[in-house]
Amino acid sequence: MSGYGTDDGDTDDRPVFGERRRRALRIVVVVALVALVAPLVLSLLSVAQSSAAASCASIAAAFDRDATGSRVAFELFGPGGPGWLCYSVSHDGERLVANLGLVPGGPQRPVAPDGVEI
Repeated sequence: MSGYGTDDGDTDDRPVFGERRRRALRIVVVVALVALVAPLVLSLLSVAQSSAAASCASIAAAFDRDATGSRVAFELFGPGGPGWLCYSVSHDGERLVANLGLVPGGPQRPVAPDGVEI
């Protein structure tokens, strides 16, 4: 009687599944991981964009009196490193106002350099 773990040399060293089945299993696992991670990434981007837009609107209104609006953009190679950049929009064009970082916080009252709230 030959069985698993015997020393008679009749053990079968072949893989349990065929190559096609293993490839299909790998594809299913990759698709499942993407399906789990994609909604989290999209949600994080959506929250970060809306938070950056709200913060940028308050910062642009406080620090650029001629601004008619504001715009945020995520830039990898912007000044100050990667992150959300806040631009004030006016009739003269756009001007960089602030670097909000990778994960911007909610809008806050801007503070002048001497520590007084604006």
